[in-house]
Amino acid sequence: MDWGSMLTFDPDGLSWAQRDGDACVICHKRWPRPRVRVGRFPDDTHVLACNDCADSLTPAPRATVVSFRGR
Repeated sequence: MDWGSMLTFDPDGLSWAQRDGDACVICHKRWPRPRVRVGRFPDDTHVLACNDCADSLTPAPRATVVSFRGR
């Protein structure tokens, strides 16, 4: 994921574990420790999520093949 297009998260309302990267920013899971960078806080520190939640935050790729109606 490109750092320029990452989401910015508001740290208000997050637990200390989520802000410190010890828990997933989405589901609060602590084990295994989240390792995927999914965004940043306003102070440019990174935000971590577990693999499952990180997959749900990434946008779906654009379709490269367009089907046309048959004649």
